[in-house]
Amino acid sequence: MKLGIIGANSSIGIELCFLLKNDVDLFPITRNKLGSLFLNHNNFSCRISDISKETDSLESLSDLNSVIISSYSVDTYSGSQTRSSQKINEDIIKNAVKFSQDNSTLFYFSTIRAFSNDVVSNSSNLKIKSSFEKEKIHLEKLLLSESKKNNKRAFIFRISQVFGENQPRTRNFRKLLSNHKVLVQVDPEKKSNIVHTVTIKDAIMKCLKNDYSSGIYSLVNNPQWTWKNVIDYYKKPETVIEYESKIIEDDKSSSSYNNENGFFWNLLKSNKKYIKPFLYYASPKFEPQIKKKLAEKKMLNAIHSIQKSKLAHSDMDKKSQSLCIERYTNAKAYLDDLITKNQISSIPDGLIELNNTIRFNIEEFSFNPIPGTFVPNLENTQKLLDENLEFFNDS
Repeated sequence: MKLGIIGANSSIGIELCFLLKNDVDLFPITRNKLGSLFLNHNNFSCRISDISKETDSLESLSDLNSVIISSYSVDTYSGSQTRSSQKINEDIIKNAVKFSQDNSTLFYFSTIRAFSNDVVSNSSNLKIKSSFEKEKIHLEKLLLSESKKNNKRAFIFRISQVFGENQPRTRNFRKLLSNHKVLVQVDPEKKSNIVHTVTIKDAIMKCLKNDYSSGIYSLVNNPQWTWKNVIDYYKKPETVIEYESKIIEDDKSSSSYNNENGFFWNLLKSNKKYIKPFLYYASPKFEPQIKKKLAEKKMLNAIHSIQKSKLAHSDMDKKSQSLCIERYTNAKAYLDDLITKNQISSIPDGLIELNNTIRFNIEEFSFNPIPGTFVPNLENTQKLLDENLEFFNDS
């Protein structure tokens, strides 16, 4: 079976290349030579193609009977969708369906946010979907309709946080959970929506080997892990974990800036909640003007951040000085007690605070368990991780 991965140089794409290489005849596909360097270095035979173009697609996809779409185009300035980036995503979907072999199978990585308020409570005012949600749902429908017209199977995986040896979230969790003590602000028995790359690979292979129907599938670890399962798997043995169910919200206050461009541009520059839907529907002829305003906004935000940082450092210096004095006093009392009694005594509370204790809270802690249809007959994720441990160490 010949399987191509569009966007193979993404963090998920790279890890799937290593996981799938012994199970299929694999062809990583990257948009340019730079994106293929790491994979070529590891003996993968990459195809350099821009799948949003028909000529490239015909050359790179015509011999493939299964295709994974792991790419997603966004506007560089806003990190959201413009009409130009939207068209690129649409063309990738259409060309993947059109130019892959007859009766081929296609996979698309979507997002848990497509469930909107069913998973992310109060994710948007008045239940208005963000441009990211709208774009993903639009591409899901496009893939299903195009594949049906061309008599091909299409599987859409709605996923949340992805964990694996090549994933940034894995590195972040391990680093954070290497501290002496971590206060995790979530109910430990609450279901997480995370999925490991080994389970993504398992879902792909199950769909290829079985006569499953095309459609949208939710994808999480099997069985679904609690947050305690996640924390216990990635923490160091010596790390002390405590759970606090009350979640402390981040400071979401923002500052606006006066400008001379009138209400319209002031609206665009003030809040991404408004500019992202506008970019999604705006004609491409407006993009240069909008991007200029976004660049100005980024510069103003950078200046504001520097000013805010200076004030914060000034305040922090005062607090640090007071804390240092307090800790010095406690340390001196503790040492004096040791010298006087020539024996071990209890450590003052002030010294205990010197331990590396941090609070851990992420947005995903507030998510509801993912609903929907799940890929049947998946293997146990923990078992797959254990089986692939030696493989990852060798890689």
